[in-house]
Amino acid sequence: MQEVPAMSSDSNRQNESKRTAWIHIRLTPTEAAKINERFRKTPYKDLSTYLRKVLLGKPVTVVARNRSLDEFIQEMILLKNELSAIGNNLNQIAKKINAYATTPSMKLLMQSYQLVKEKVDTKITGIRNKLNQFSDKWLLESSAEEASKEP
Repeated sequence: MQEVPAMSSDSNRQNESKRTAWIHIRLTPTEAAKINERFRKTPYKDLSTYLRKVLLGKPVTVVARNRSLDEFIQEMILLKNELSAIGNNLNQIAKKINAYATTPSMKLLMQSYQLVKEKVDTKITGIRNKLNQFSDKWLLESSAEEASKEP
């Protein structure tokens, strides 16, 4: 009698992890839209991973996103980049003013400095306005949510 070598547990795991079986289902456009809507709220990269978790009863991670917070963050990133560029310009002008403090071009440099400073002040005002808009929006949304929770 000849012994058949036993398969290693690694080999079993490899065979088990290969997904070779297919399940085909038909959906109405409405059902497909609902599934895709729920899928978009998850961090999963592909629909198969999401559906596998749902069908096997595994926990599904859902990311609740605050749209106004996302808008706020995007706007603040843009404003931060603009302010950084303006700040770099201010630093360059300040270095030149310090280096050539006794030359006739000092007046021109001071005018350039004033123009850039006005841009910075304008951007700071823009940031304040955006912050006020978003805080007002958040207050309205949170007030509406609180009102809807009351019996």
